[in-house]
Amino acid sequence: MVFIKGHQKNLLINFNYDWVLKELNKDNDINGITRIGFTDKGYEVVIVTDDDLLSDVPHFHYRKKKKGKPNEFHTCIKITDVGYYHHIGNEDKLNKEQINDLINFLNSKPLKTKYFKNNWELLLFIWNSQNKDIQINDNLKMPDYHNLK
Repeated sequence: MVFIKGHQKNLLINFNYDWVLKELNKDNDINGITRIGFTDKGYEVVIVTDDDLLSDVPHFHYRKKKKGKPNEFHTCIKITDVGYYHHIGNEDKLNKEQINDLINFLNSKPLKTKYFKNNWELLLFIWNSQNKDIQINDNLKMPDYHNLK
């Protein structure tokens, strides 16, 4: 268990980071994540709430879920520059097809919202709204994820 300071109150709260990672790698939907959407190839893109309490690296999760099974693919990708942010259970690397799938998704219009012109803008908004201590410029251009290695 890890003890972290709460954002708005100066109280210590009990937070089990290992449990969050374990649940992210299962089929379960859990509280504490916000889905940006699903790519054309069925990969889910999510932001973890309060991830800034555990890491100073803004990132998102790209994972493939199948009902009743653990994730068959799970990785974390940096938001502010090209690169992975691997941690336990999230260590996969994208191939060329997955990279193209991700880029197409991030450039696509989000479903059910008229306030963002693409999923990249929505992703930035969600990070900033769910991770108060590390804010990203709302006008940040998407890194060239073609360069993911």
